[in-house]
Amino acid sequence: MIYTIFALAHLIFFFTISDMFNAKKIEKIEDRRERSLATLNKVQVLFRNILNSCKVTYDVEGMENLTNIPKEEGVMFVGNHRSYFDVVIGYTLVDRPTGFVAKIEMQKIKPMARWMDYAGCLMIDRNDLRQSLKVILTAIKYVKAGISIYIYPEGTRSRSEMEEEMLPFKEGSFKIAEKTGCKIVPISMIHTREVLESHFPFIHPQHVKVKIGEPILMSELTEEERNHIGSYARDKVIEGIKELKAKEA
Repeated sequence: MIYTIFALAHLIFFFTISDMFNAKKIEKIEDRRERSLATLNKVQVLFRNILNSCKVTYDVEGMENLTNIPKEEGVMFVGNHRSYFDVVIGYTLVDRPTGFVAKIEMQKIKPMARWMDYAGCLMIDRNDLRQSLKVILTAIKYVKAGISIYIYPEGTRSRSEMEEEMLPFKEGSFKIAEKTGCKIVPISMIHTREVLESHFPFIHPQHVKVKIGEPILMSELTEEERNHIGSYARDKVIEGIKELKAKEA
C-alpha cells in the first residue's frame, strides 16, 4: 500500500505544484518538436522518481540499437503491453522527443491529458475507424517532424499469464512506418504486470527486464514481410521476450 501512496504523491505534486511553474513555459514553445523535447525531460524525472520510490528497477539490453539512431530522427517504437508501468519505464528509456498512442479515455484526466499533448501523445478511439485514421495521419506528420511515436499494436493490455502470449498486432498502425520510411524499434519487457496489475491497486517492488531489438526498416524486408509487417514486428518482440526469459532461467 505504501508504494501506491508514494506513486500517487508524486503524480499529485507534479500535476499541481510543478504544473503551476512548468505548464505555461512549455505552452510558449511554438515548435511542436521542441515542446515535446522539453516535456520529455520533465516527465522523465517524474517517472524516475515514481520508479525509485516504489523500488521498481530494470535492466536494459540492446540500448545501442537506439542510441545509434540519430536523435533528430523520428522512429516508431513498438512493444508488448501488460501494465501501465510499460509506459512509465518505456518513457524513461527514450532519448528523443516521443509521444505515445493512448486510448481516448485518458482525455478525461485533464491535467494528464494536457501534459500528454505537450509530449506529442495521441488519443485514439478504438471504436471509431475514421478518428483512428486521423490519429495515424497525425502520427505520420509527427514522425516526419522528428517526433517519435511509441505504440502498443495489440491495441490493449494483454492479460495472459505468459508475456509471449501476445494479441495480434494491428497492421494499420504500421502505416506510420510505411509512409515515413522510419525505423521500427521493437521493445520487449517482462515482469511489468507483477508491479501493479497482478494485485491492483497495490504496487509491489519488482525488477523488470527490457530488451531493445535491432531496428526494422521496411525497405529492407521482403514483399511478404512488408505485407505482414504487424506479424513480423510481433515476432521480433516475442523473440526478445524469449531471450530475456532464457537468460533469466
